[in-house]
Amino acid sequence: MIVTDIKKCRTYEECENCKHKEISKCMEVCPSNAIKMIDGKAFSCITCGTCAKECPTGAIKKNEYGGYYVNRKLCTGCGICKNVCPIDIIDIREDSTGKSYPTGMCVMCGLCTTECPYNARLYFDPSSLKNTKNKMLMERYSTIFKMMGKTYEFPEPKHVKIVKPAERKLRHSISIDSEKCVDCGKCVYLCPKDTIIEAEMVDGCTRCNICKEVCPVDAIEYGEVTENCILCGNCISKCPKDVLEISEFKVVKTKEDVKASPEKHCINCGLCVDKCPSNALRFENGKILYDPKTCTLCNTCVKECPQGVRINKGEFVDGGCVLCELCIKECPEDAISIKERSKFTSIDKEECIACGTCSMVCPNDAITVVIDSLNFSGNKVHSKVIFNDNCVICEKCAIHCPRDVIENTSGHKKVVDRENSYIRTDNDYCVKCGLCTIICPNDAIDKGEINTEKCEYCSACVNICPTRAIRIYRTWNEKTK
Repeated sequence: MIVTDIKKCRTYEECENCKHKEISKCMEVCPSNAIKMIDGKAFSCITCGTCAKECPTGAIKKNEYGGYYVNRKLCTGCGICKNVCPIDIIDIREDSTGKSYPTGMCVMCGLCTTECPYNARLYFDPSSLKNTKNKMLMERYSTIFKMMGKTYEFPEPKHVKIVKPAERKLRHSISIDSEKCVDCGKCVYLCPKDTIIEAEMVDGCTRCNICKEVCPVDAIEYGEVTENCILCGNCISKCPKDVLEISEFKVVKTKEDVKASPEKHCINCGLCVDKCPSNALRFENGKILYDPKTCTLCNTCVKECPQGVRINKGEFVDGGCVLCELCIKECPEDAISIKERSKFTSIDKEECIACGTCSMVCPNDAITVVIDSLNFSGNKVHSKVIFNDNCVICEKCAIHCPRDVIENTSGHKKVVDRENSYIRTDNDYCVKCGLCTIICPNDAIDKGEINTEKCEYCSACVNICPTRAIRIYRTWNEKTK
């Protein structure tokens, strides 16, 4: 909840004309009328939840910030919440349509904390007092038991979820240098695990020159045949694009030259290993090993793969890199290498717009976006992206980041499909707090009113909305080079 430090809260003004004599600055910005002035001090909703517990229609909901908001579709305006409020801060008001609904519940938007010129409005977690007290009691009893020559193991509370952090601290994977790559597609064709995927299935000669390598008499190069050809047909059978054929006792090239760009590849994050329900995948020395006899073809790995390289081929699933280094050895331009990648820890960049997309797409709940500064003065929003130990460096966050704040080593990128996505505000939930207006990087929303022409569907407004009034649905497209 948010409380007032009464020692810091400004003293009662003597000036009779002061506009803040009856209504303080925090009261002015509070969107839900959850602050009252008592003897010149600001007091507010204590977010005890009694109103939500007693609401007969379930119209009062608790958000992830610990605040409470009203679903006006369900509210009947019965006034029970007002009657049971222990501090008598809830009031029943009538809107322009004649419908009654309660106000006075804190949604924990935090506007009062940023607007208070005396820093008197503070976030306070009541559970911290209880936790501190319990810890002190436990330490006291432990000391007593030790003095008595006894030991006692205090069990973890049942509600505490113990998460074992991922053991992998480093990731080793192939890396393709786009500056050196000539888009011949040779790595795509020769990969024994089909883990390198071309951007587009092209039909033509990609100048991979596999034909030259398999020719026993060195009679062909880039599909062009010399008089030394003995019509063994080896080049025809080995050509990955069926470009060659025999016509009038000659091997001829039947298709035009095209480029085959490698778009994405397995980065050995091991997410498929972690999610596999049948233990058909194993991580050993940075390599992803697969046992087809154990696999149940449930497609979990196919769905979870952030790079989208896992493929169900009917009898087995392919796509995991075993670091055989064949692509490295065969690349004609030395454009492929194995690189080491450490776990993400935190990212603090000006380009970050605190949209929270990274946190939403993370498969391991490893990301938290922390907003350090947010106010009405027009200053830029400052935020940090924090990663916990559950991060497996899968780079799904980087793939979906709308501003490329997170480093993407895979080259695989996705962007919002605007035509098949939507964003809207449910005015039965919106309290016009204006947080969405402050955080929007494109000035595309004004207290819930969305300009879809300016909106980039980044979801910053969705994540900061304390009443969940803004809803978004996004589909994604592969971004082509």
